Amino acid sequence: MREILHPTVHRRNRTKNFVAGLRCLVLCIVALVAACSTAPQPTDQELREWFALPVPSRGLAPDTTGSLTQAQAEVWRTRVVTACRDAMRAQGCDDLVPTSPTARDAQQGQLRIGDFTMPYVLLQKGERPKDGWPLWLCLHGGGGNDKSDGPHGWSVNTREWEAQKRLFATTYQGVGIYFIPRMADDRRGRWWFDHNQVAFAEVISKAILFRDVDPDRVYLMGISEGGYGAIRFAGNRPDRFAACGGMAAAEPLTTSPPENMRNVAVRIDIGAKDTMFDRIGLARRMGDQLAQLRTADDAGYDHELHVQDGRGHGIDYSLTPQWLSTKTRHARPTRVVWRVSPFDSSVELRSHWLALAEKPVNMPLLITVTRLGQRVEISATTDADQRRSDDTPLPPIASSTLLLRFDDSMLDLDQPIELVVNGRPLPAATARRFLATIVRTMDERWDPNGVFVAEIAVPLAEN
Repeated sequence: MREILHPTVHRRNRTKNFVAGLRCLVLCIVALVAACSTAPQPTDQELREWFALPVPSRGLAPDTTGSLTQAQAEVWRTRVVTACRDAMRAQGCDDLVPTSPTARDAQQGQLRIGDFTMPYVLLQKGERPKDGWPLWLCLHGGGGNDKSDGPHGWSVNTREWEAQKRLFATTYQGVGIYFIPRMADDRRGRWWFDHNQVAFAEVISKAILFRDVDPDRVYLMGISEGGYGAIRFAGNRPDRFAACGGMAAAEPLTTSPPENMRNVAVRIDIGAKDTMFDRIGLARRMGDQLAQLRTADDAGYDHELHVQDGRGHGIDYSLTPQWLSTKTRHARPTRVVWRVSPFDSSVELRSHWLALAEKPVNMPLLITVTRLGQRVEISATTDADQRRSDDTPLPPIASSTLLLRFDDSMLDLDQPIELVVNGRPLPAATARRFLATIVRTMDERWDPNGVFVAEIAVPLAEN
């Protein structure tokens, strides 16, 4: 016969079972937390080893067992920067020549980029500022000569290179480290060619990592052919520089997209009588376009067009570096305008705090991203300027994925982030902090101020 228990006994048993179950659950949680806290984390040596490996054999970036808190992310950021510096020094990457206060005593270095060799000197002026040295890239005039006897056989480029060294001594007054290169190949005399892009990126990265350069105070300036290069870099690689200056130079709007210059300061100094190759006309058109962009977006497009009356191709070269030296890079601007297109033959997949997961199928791709508190608005289209006269529809964006990179200075990473793409709301996203993101963004440029702790992937094409 089944025993019938009093209801009070039933309640006591249920209470005992509940307490026992709760105790078991708590013990499981404690065990899980303990397991996570004692799980192997990447050591500094393992971080160094990963940075030192050749890219094809690296595998995934080192990571922790889960996402990080803000405090943990800051600790890891410091450790990652140090590990990268130590690993690259051990690999012999600290190979820039010593700086010299005078050109006469300077040691000449050689940058090797594939089949190209770029001679250079590193000069130094003034005392180190508290945030690190400004870095000046100074591009000489001259250009290309396909009849030159070898890569460095044209006397014009040699003379113009020597002129840059003299200007350092007599005219350029800004404190800093001055990288003064000679063109890598006189026969292919354009500063914006792929091999020069690689060389400049290498010098900037090494100077930041090993020469105590302030990543937010890197300046690019040049005269004549060098000025063409400076303006073209401003329109195609704006996020590497605080400011760019072209002297006795100008560029077409098509080769140096002014809309990309929103977050880099640009100055053009040119003589009113510098009419060869329509330099004065090109300069004025660039100035007009930048002024229009500034009127529509007064938080960006810091620029100065200075036409020097009575001057031809020879001008006062002291004004551009003086103006540039007052500018600082905005590494995390609230608005980025990015026309993704080839620069020579290479396609950059990163701009400020944006990146693309893959090279776009259809280019130019015009991306505008605005950050408003916890809201990020994205506009993306294949460039309307490329529409043909027969009104053929623009090619689709295809499968491009935009990566939004963040750190805790930009928004609250512990709260949802509202995303809007081409006016279409997406589900709210959470940007979790991961060590792997810190490692990858440091590895891309060796720029501590370009490191991010969180990343959200946003598809640009509608399904």
